[in-house]
Amino acid sequence: MKKSYIVAFCIAATAMVWILSGIVMPAAPRAVDDDISLSAAQGQQIVQVRVRDSTAQPVVNDVIVTGRTQPSRRVDLRAETAGQIVELKAEKGASVQEGDVIALLEEGDRTARMQEGKERLKQREIEYKAAKSLETKGFNSRIRLAQARADLESAKTFLKSAQVDLDNIAIRAPFDGVIDKKNIDLGDFVSVGDMLYTFVDLDPVKLVCFVTERAVGEIQTGATARASLLNGMAVEGVVSYIAAESDPQARTFEVEIDVPNPDMVISAGMTAKIYIPVAERKAHKISPSILTLNDAGEMGVKIIDENNRVLFLPVYILSDEPDYMWVDGLPQKVRLITVGQDFVISGQLVNPVPAEGDGLL
Repeated sequence: MKKSYIVAFCIAATAMVWILSGIVMPAAPRAVDDDISLSAAQGQQIVQVRVRDSTAQPVVNDVIVTGRTQPSRRVDLRAETAGQIVELKAEKGASVQEGDVIALLEEGDRTARMQEGKERLKQREIEYKAAKSLETKGFNSRIRLAQARADLESAKTFLKSAQVDLDNIAIRAPFDGVIDKKNIDLGDFVSVGDMLYTFVDLDPVKLVCFVTERAVGEIQTGATARASLLNGMAVEGVVSYIAAESDPQARTFEVEIDVPNPDMVISAGMTAKIYIPVAERKAHKISPSILTLNDAGEMGVKIIDENNRVLFLPVYILSDEPDYMWVDGLPQKVRLITVGQDFVISGQLVNPVPAEGDGLL
């Protein structure tokens, strides 16, 4: 029994010394390449990826965004005098010219008031001339002359007000455009300030879009932009406005493009794909399938460096076509991972296999 205890104790002591030797005297660290070599020697295969050398090329680029058509002007026409609608000369959707009468209010006593104003003005003019003549001869005081002058000015104001009130019974188009909304019907009584019509000006029509912080500095007013509408129509216009301040939520800048529309064939609210030209720049032509995301959600591509290690580089898409895209943000020359990028991570050593042929993959 004692001998078996001694043997067991010796075995336990030897195991404890072996365990403690690894903690007190850890093994010296090995280089990563040594570990990889060791892994290869042990039969652990390094991941293969297909790579293609890419060189940046000069590209005459467009900023491509989606926007909508809007009227160049929109005006809510309101009543400037009270009265009943006695005639409607234009309906919703009608095209009208500036100054056209589109509705009439009842005349009432407005003509009579204007005639009264004319007669009152004549009387005050006579009274003023008489007061001035008497004052010159010393038979009238300056106070009476001042009163006569005040009465004359009051008569002029009354006549002008009566004339304006009479003119305002004719509701006129404020500019060449289209009646977008009609808020009155025959027989309605309207008060001063009531909404009557909404007018829109569709010539020119505006294309309104929003561009990124990166793109806004490359766009200039006066540049000719083109657009394709969802109905297949292709149009061109001039960049007329670039916002000086970005939208605080989206961090994008509003851009407006004036498009001639003399025949009113372009309606407001249509969706358009807009191409705004910018200066020539260098970019890489890649397949959309090689795009990937990093842990921060940034879009980019994976490349390999001179040591065959994987790197992630964010990119900015300049233009997007069905089979390829032009991207910026990469060095002049890179080795793109075109197949296998989703199975490797940054810093990983890989075995690159050069792509063959002239394709993008």
